[in-house]
Amino acid sequence: MGGAGGDHHGHVDHGHAPDFRNKVWSMTGGPYCRPKHWKRNTAIAMAGIFLVCIPIAMKSAELEQRPHYPVRPIPSQLWCKNFGKKEY
Repeated sequence: MGGAGGDHHGHVDHGHAPDFRNKVWSMTGGPYCRPKHWKRNTAIAMAGIFLVCIPIAMKSAELEQRPHYPVRPIPSQLWCKNFGKKEY
């Protein structure tokens, strides 16, 4: 016969089991993940991302060309030096 848990005599254990959360392993670190120095590591990672992305964005703006005048305003028009130098 079916039941909602417990042993074969119908007894249900209400909260007397040991806490399993400290034994659970997951790639993200489990339910209470708080790695050491997480703020410093996050700041270092963000600085690294900016140091890589800023030169790429600058080179992209330098090389950007538009053979046709855009129909709508494009945000890169504000910082692209090549925009507006050619006759359209």
